[in-house]
Parts: sequence; C-alpha cells; structure tokens
Amino acid sequence: MKDIKLMEAEYAKLIVKKGVNIQPGQNLLIKTSYATYPFASSIAKEAYKNGAKFVKIEIDDLNLLATRIELQNDKELTYIPLSQKSIDKEMVKDKWAYVRIDNTDERTVLENVNSTKLALYKKEVNLFQMDLRKALMSSVLTWCVVCAPSTSWAKQILGEDANSDDLWHFLAPILHLDQEDPVKALELHNKAIEKRAKSLNKLQLRSLRCKSSLTDVTIGLSEYHKFEGGGENSTSGVPFYPNIPTEEVFTTPDRRLVNGVITTTKPVSLMDSLVEKARVVFKDGKVIEASAVVGNDVLMQYLDIDQGARYMGEIALVDQRSPISMADTIFHSILYDENASCHFALGAGYPTCLSLPSKKIEEADLIEVGCNQSIVHTDFMFGSDDMKIVGIDNNGNEHLIIENGRFTKLFE
Repeated sequence: MKDIKLMEAEYAKLIVKKGVNIQPGQNLLIKTSYATYPFASSIAKEAYKNGAKFVKIEIDDLNLLATRIELQNDKELTYIPLSQKSIDKEMVKDKWAYVRIDNTDERTVLENVNSTKLALYKKEVNLFQMDLRKALMSSVLTWCVVCAPSTSWAKQILGEDANSDDLWHFLAPILHLDQEDPVKALELHNKAIEKRAKSLNKLQLRSLRCKSSLTDVTIGLSEYHKFEGGGENSTSGVPFYPNIPTEEVFTTPDRRLVNGVITTTKPVSLMDSLVEKARVVFKDGKVIEASAVVGNDVLMQYLDIDQGARYMGEIALVDQRSPISMADTIFHSILYDENASCHFALGAGYPTCLSLPSKKIEEADLIEVGCNQSIVHTDFMFGSDDMKIVGIDNNGNEHLIIENGRFTKLFE
C-alpha cells in the first residue's frame, strides 16, 4: 500500500501533467479552500517543476462570504475590484491554465444566509467573469476540477472517526493512485470512455428518452451534437482533462426540445448552498415548475438569475457500475457525485460538444442550433438503478443505451 505522501505527490503530478497539461512558460491559477491549501501548494510546486512561469493560489473562503452577505447592503455586496477583472482578462489573453479544488469543507456554511442576497452576489460575480467562463467552457484554456482529501471531508463521507489519511486510501482506486503508474492508468481509462462516446456518435441520435420511477423526460439533440468524455483538446491543440476523476459521456442538448419531469437523486451544491430532492418540469425546453425538499428558496433564486438558468445546457450519461457509484456513498461534491450518476445541467451549454460547419463559433450560431446561453452552469444528478435511457436516431429507430442504470453491451 502506498503511503500518503507518495499518493499526494502522484495526484499533484497527475493534475499538472494530464489535468491541465501545463506548458513551459504558462501561468496557472489554483482556486482552493483553506483546508486544501497544502495540496494546492503541492500542485503549484509540481507546476513549477514542469516549467510554469507563475502560479497564483486564490482562497475560496465561504465563511467570509457568509459574513459579507449578512453585513453588507446590495451595493456593497456587488462591488468587485477592477484588479480581479484584470486578472481574468490576462488569463484569457495569455491562456493561463486553471485548477479548481472543490470546496468540500464548507458546503453547509451558506445554508442559512439570505438566498436573495446570495443570488445577487453570485449573479454579479458570474457576469463579471463571463469572458473567463466562456473561455473555459469553449476550451480556449486548459482547466481541471479536482477534490483533495481533508479531515472535514473524510468525516462527511466515512464517519466521525475518519481522517484525511483514511480518505486518501478510500479514493485511491477511484483516482488510479493504487496503480503503479497512475498516469498510464488514467490514459487507459480515458480510452474506454472515448470508445463509449464514439459508439454513441455513430448512432446519429436526435433525442434521448430517460425514464425511471422518479423521472420521465425526452431530451432533443441538435443535428450537430457530439458526445464527449474523458480528455479534451484545447483550441490550441493541447490535450487536457477537465475532471479528475471522470466517468461521464456528455453532450449539449437542444435547449428548445426538452419535455417532461426530472427528480434529482443526489444533493446538489447550488450557488455554494445545498439543494436536495429537486423536481423540475420542462415544457418546450423551459423549466415551468420546480421545487426542492431542501434548499427550495435557493433553487428558485437560481432559476431567476437569467433566462438561460431555466434551460438545459448539458446531458451526461454515467454507468451505475462506475467505481464512484460502486463506492455507494454520497460524496457531497458535485465532481464526484456527478460521476456516480447520470446528470443534466441547467445553464450554459458546451460549444465543444457541437460540430458546427463554421470554423468560428459565434454566439448567434450557438443560439440558432439550440445551445443554451447563460452566466451559470450547475449539474443536477438524476441517475438511479432503475434508469432506462433510449436513443432515437434520425430515422426514428430506437437504441437501448442504458437499462437498470447500466450501459448495454454495445456501449461497454
């Protein structure tokens, strides 16, 4: 069994060399909470070893944000210094790499804050960072979302007696850190996901029908859609992995062609606040009804952030036999929980999942083919062991893709 220091070093190497694939002379921004700062520092050191010119670590402090929301008026709360805008512009201009360590330690901090003020703050931040967000979602920049074990997160997953070392060992098989060469193991895993995506693309599907005891929805697909999964290439041709770990194959739906009801099966972190058992009803693409057992106010505020927040921007398929799903636990992290379950996103769609005839993708082109536009993008997990997904192709033929939560043999 590998010791913790070795696993941490190998994980940092995996993120730098495969996650963002840092290039000599490239800059890197790492976003982290206080609890995972030591691991962020490990990533930064590894980046410098691989030729990074400059690494900036930015702290995501939700406790401080909660205090700000409590004490400030709307005008004060929406103030963002121009220096932050300068960093965002430089990141896009100079093609910085970006790593976000999911904040799994402060997930309940914003549960009791004023949801209206929280939504106001999030909307202003998202508007402020719109150019950066578009560059990330269009793969202009290389980026990678990860999690890092901490004692707080370990207790959420494994129980009050657990510590970060226990969580490192628990996650090792999921992150390929139990393998002699984690980089090669990730590459082999990626090939299997890419093969699944290619099999789906050969079908030339026009819609997906997803049905379980809690969900019954039909999701239309653009004629230009393509499924992706695993690694990607940036617009500059640099291969990278947006998520480590990853199990999904996903595409961009036609925002106008979603009809039916979806009920979530795992908790969702919405505007850094917890939402559970959300139920949304779509008609002609738009969410016309919504409710949640936990975090209903936050869900309502999210849906009103902009027009696109009520439309679907992503549909992702995940096998219930994935290593993350087989762990049979709630990870309290969208990164992990989305890779344990089929999911959809409310908000912006990925232009990279559309093969448009034009060489340059303009916003008007994306709107025309049904790619959703929004300043937000949040995943909602709805997969289950009784999920059945059927794809309908251009000729009206049906293809059984998932049955009882599992991909059929054609896609294994």
